[in-house]
Amino acid sequence: MKTRQSRSLVIAFCSGRAGVGKATVIVNLAAAAQERGLSCLIWDLHPEAPSLHLHYGLNPIATASDAYLGSARIEDVPIRICPTTWLVPERALGKEAERQLAAAFPTLLSTLLNRLQPELVLLNLPPGWSELIAVACRMAALCCVVTGDDIGSILDTYGLLKALLSETEGRDRYSSALLVVGVVDEAEAQTIVRKLNTVLERFVGKRLPLLGAIPYEPWHRKALLHQRPLVELFPDLPAALLYRKLLQQLSTFRQEEHDSALLSR
Repeated sequence: MKTRQSRSLVIAFCSGRAGVGKATVIVNLAAAAQERGLSCLIWDLHPEAPSLHLHYGLNPIATASDAYLGSARIEDVPIRICPTTWLVPERALGKEAERQLAAAFPTLLSTLLNRLQPELVLLNLPPGWSELIAVACRMAALCCVVTGDDIGSILDTYGLLKALLSETEGRDRYSSALLVVGVVDEAEAQTIVRKLNTVLERFVGKRLPLLGAIPYEPWHRKALLHQRPLVELFPDLPAALLYRKLLQQLSTFRQEEHDSALLSR
């Protein structure tokens, strides 16, 4: 089953390096979706350093690895975070597990889409480029590349984009977009994206749109310590409002090709 043709909007979050905040973005988007009554499946596809369960203070018994290693059914793995949100957790295993997950992921995802029928699916991918990332991006309607504002993060993002845009040759170039986190404001994010696009256009022949920008917010740390999303714990902060705006952006980004009408209600 091709997930891009299903009623679920599947979005893959990737980055050039670790620590830019993909997991934080995902748990807050899930919280924003919960506010709007949208069913959401979040999946930790990072066998080397899984982290989504930490944002909720969970110590999962069954994980995705139990499914692709054959000791459990994938239907028994998702944890219901709230009535409309499920988490597929992972445990730290290593590179070999990542290769096994890459082979099994299309079948596992299709099974859960049929079982849970979520309106939104958010995939937390490892940093860099690998076969697992290639597989997940092919399954997704949109690849959201997350970058920070420091030069190291930007350089690593360029390296990832070269691989990603080569991998998706022949697909609509706007199936990938940039999300900049930790910036002062959207103007700074626009500057970063403009510089990235200058290099991409010269060496790859493509440009990517800016999907959104999340400002630096010290209260993210307190939300993590409380093991609750910022959107839920501090709903009126500017960053929380921008997560809600980002959810709306996701609902309309590829609306002509993907049936995301449920996100716009």
